[in-house]
Amino acid sequence: MTHRALIVALCTVPHLVLAAGPQTEDELPDFAVAGPAGFGVVSADGKSMLAVHWLLQSDFRVFLGDSPAPDRDTFLLRFAGLRLDAIIERTFHAQLFANVAENRVTLLEGWIEAKLAPWARLRVGKFQFPITEERLTPGTALPFVSTSVASMLLPARDTGVQLLGSVGGGVFFYNLALVNGTFAGGAGESDGDSAKDVVARAFFHPFLGSGIEPLEQLGLGVGASVGKHTGTPDNPRLLTLTTYGGQVFFAYARPAAADGTIVRIAPHLTWGYGPVALYADAAWTRERVSGTDVDAHALSAVATIVLTGEAAAPLSFVVPAHDYGAVVVVLGAGEVAVGLEAFPALADPNVAMHSMRVYGGGVNWYPARGVAVIASYGHQVFTAAPGGAARADEDTVIVRLQLVI
Repeated sequence: MTHRALIVALCTVPHLVLAAGPQTEDELPDFAVAGPAGFGVVSADGKSMLAVHWLLQSDFRVFLGDSPAPDRDTFLLRFAGLRLDAIIERTFHAQLFANVAENRVTLLEGWIEAKLAPWARLRVGKFQFPITEERLTPGTALPFVSTSVASMLLPARDTGVQLLGSVGGGVFFYNLALVNGTFAGGAGESDGDSAKDVVARAFFHPFLGSGIEPLEQLGLGVGASVGKHTGTPDNPRLLTLTTYGGQVFFAYARPAAADGTIVRIAPHLTWGYGPVALYADAAWTRERVSGTDVDAHALSAVATIVLTGEAAAPLSFVVPAHDYGAVVVVLGAGEVAVGLEAFPALADPNVAMHSMRVYGGGVNWYPARGVAVIASYGHQVFTAAPGGAARADEDTVIVRLQLVI
């Protein structure tokens, strides 16, 4: 393997590259990396590499109509971070991913991976929760400024051990993990008890290589997890749901806490053809909360249309083919709901909403590889549980300037 080929191999590992896009060996020098692969060096024998990536997201958020108290229209440094990648002897891969925004250092991911076979890798540490394609996609590749509604019920990251890989030249991907067992919205670092969660996912491209072009990029997957959570009134280990404007619209009331099994099932679909791409997710959960089994579900779909002629791919950063960049229109809708069995004993219906529906749209401009201006609008409608009053509709516009190297 040449020095250049080693870098190309790193950049084509699924879900690894912060700014996805086509890569050619001619873009890379022999011993130094400077471009979409990050900045770094390759060893003289071509077997090892160290690369650094920089990520910056700066937002302006405005509420249309009355701003919900106590929040307000504001500028935000949403994310400022570094990701370090190291490959040793072509076999071992380590990654550190940290956010330094808000004047603090937060370790989002940190793991070591060993290549066991062409179809199998073993990863140990803190990593993305391997349950859906969206949860395994870097946030910089998402078409909206945040994840879809379905991901609100799914953890973002957890700590443990994972076996993952692919067979058939990208036809089939799999993930199997044993993790501490965090909750949706949790940091995925601390372990509240000795119990562990099992997470599994299978993802197929059934028509890849078939010659049927409209179906080549069709992907079908299903993920699931099962485990036990035990919380306390001070650390309930329960999800909290927030709007895209950062407002809490569902939270359990004290002293509710997790005290049993939680099961998640998450089917998902991706597709792209020509300038159009979409992905759709669903999530169903059942969790034991203070002696009661509480169900929740979410459904979402997001479509993108590239207006400037570049080929679209689901959950992928668009690399412009023109001097004026690439322009993408984004449309989406979704709903998330918590079962009525949570009300009123576990959640106050005057504060916690039964469900939220969201309708969104946006326009994204990618002036250069790794640079994006993302403008997203969301209209959120709330439904209260019996005995409660619904929150006022919330309309938000978020404009983001994003730089990824």
